Amino acid sequence: MNWFRNFMIGRNGIDQLNMGILIFGMVITFIGDILTSSILMLTTYFIFGICIFRMLSTNISSRKKENYKFLEYWNPTRSWLKIKYNMVRGNKIYKYFKCPNCNKILRAPKGKGKIIVTCQQCKTKFTKET
Repeated sequence: MNWFRNFMIGRNGIDQLNMGILIFGMVITFIGDILTSSILMLTTYFIFGICIFRMLSTNISSRKKENYKFLEYWNPTRSWLKIKYNMVRGNKIYKYFKCPNCNKILRAPKGKGKIIVTCQQCKTKFTKET
């Protein structure tokens, strides 16, 4: 195993963009398998080739720039998806609404009737029905 560690010294390895490319390639492979499409299967070989190229690349500065650009778009998307997932998961217990001043998403327990809510971010107070 030491030979592999020595081989990977000075190479990019796995980063978030590589993981994204790998997952995208697996999804395309799954869809191509269901549709029995040879074009999609060939596309996945190209996608996996890009992933391997990025992983074995010795031009680390360029790969870091690519990863940084990817994270500029991925982090807000991931944050939004996490909020939506938590809203769906807690839908039976909590009522979700936005602050009228700063648009922050707030939650309150369901079944409490009319309550006065204070936004933690901007300290605005407003009345909501739960």
